[in-house]
Amino acid sequence: MSLSARIEYVRDKEKTLVVFNPPADSTLVTDLREYFATQNVTVTGKQTSSGEPENVAVLRRNDEVLASIPIAKLEELLAGGGLRDTGVGIDDAQYNEILQHLKETTFTSYSKSKMVTISHEIEDRAMRVNEGRLYTGFQYPEKLNDQADRYERLATTSLDVHTFTAPGEPVDIEGLTHHSEPADEIERSWFVVFDGGGDDTYKTGLLATEEGPDQWYGFWSDDPDLVDSIWGYLDTTYLTVQP
Repeated sequence: MSLSARIEYVRDKEKTLVVFNPPADSTLVTDLREYFATQNVTVTGKQTSSGEPENVAVLRRNDEVLASIPIAKLEELLAGGGLRDTGVGIDDAQYNEILQHLKETTFTSYSKSKMVTISHEIEDRAMRVNEGRLYTGFQYPEKLNDQADRYERLATTSLDVHTFTAPGEPVDIEGLTHHSEPADEIERSWFVVFDGGGDDTYKTGLLATEEGPDQWYGFWSDDPDLVDSIWGYLDTTYLTVQP
């Protein structure tokens, strides 16, 4: 499955949060749409002729009901925690009934500045763990060379750092392994993938494709299986890692 096919796979897993019978003057549906704007979830309101169920929302994927959530809990979520600056958090047990079903993907259109922020968060996590593999795609070598100082620091750790770009100007950053690949998906894709250093709780990955000037479409995920599928694909397609 190619990098773009993985994005489509995640897109096809979109969920729907249905808020039943919200009051006519309620802004809950609008507020939830804004709150979950970076998630792979559609928020809708539905009025029933009986007015039932009341004060409840249902999270679905296709015809499968994933969770039923009291509206009061959603209002608490909007007013309080559970949201990190670049996506929905998953560590707050108070809201686990809904967040556990949204934890695997953040899927949206990103600006370049947001992509840089997320990329640095993944790189910083890898640096803190200080073991494992970090695979990063920059599209073009000049973009990697612009980040030379940062990647020189990453290369001084115990991480196994691999960078990927289309062919172009030389890349000479000591301590990392650079792959110059004449593949369309390498030229189109921005990715940062950390294998967690053997610990699933630290696995994380960003994968996106460029849609237009300063706009990227893709996902950020902490789901171990999805992260494994990305770096595993890069591993088998573009390099052979010796055990």
